[in-house]
Amino acid sequence: MKITSTLSLLSLLGSTLFMVTGCMAESVDSASDADIEADEEVGTAADAITNGWTPQTSDGWAPVACDSGNAMSAFHCAGSDCDNIKGYCASLGTYNTSTYWTSYFSEESTNNRRCNYGDFVTGLACTGSYCDNVSLQCSHLNGKTWGSCYWSGFISEENGGAIYFPPGYYIAGAKCSGDHCDNMAFYYCQAI
Repeated sequence: MKITSTLSLLSLLGSTLFMVTGCMAESVDSASDADIEADEEVGTAADAITNGWTPQTSDGWAPVACDSGNAMSAFHCAGSDCDNIKGYCASLGTYNTSTYWTSYFSEESTNNRRCNYGDFVTGLACTGSYCDNVSLQCSHLNGKTWGSCYWSGFISEENGGAIYFPPGYYIAGAKCSGDHCDNMAFYYCQAI
């Protein structure tokens, strides 16, 4: 009886350790150039997320992404200069027909990127100290396009680090200001 209980406990601990290890982002080599072209491979995203928060990403960590048919409807950052970032993936009830990465942006040069017209943000990647250079994964979702679009105000870890968009609105672009892209604002559009 005691051996069976011990084996059950060891099995449970092993399963829990496997689940925790499987959820951690893997390290990737960071890019040396902040102006990677849009058609270059940014990296392989960690496991795609459906209806929930992605893991955090930061400089040197794997990009994060939503599963097909999902787009980001909220953003959160934490840490110095807003350097640990993640997005909330929400289902649009469809599927992706194409996916691509934008070139990196930062406050030192062109400080923003938008997805092609009608496409939505489905992933995040960054390089450089404190997540200084940001790239957006954009996807075309079958049967969806932009309705009304707006720019949000800037957020950072100093003012809570989180922004949520109204129901039916999803991120379609982003811009930053401040050292290491510390302050983030988002172009968000209604999906119609």
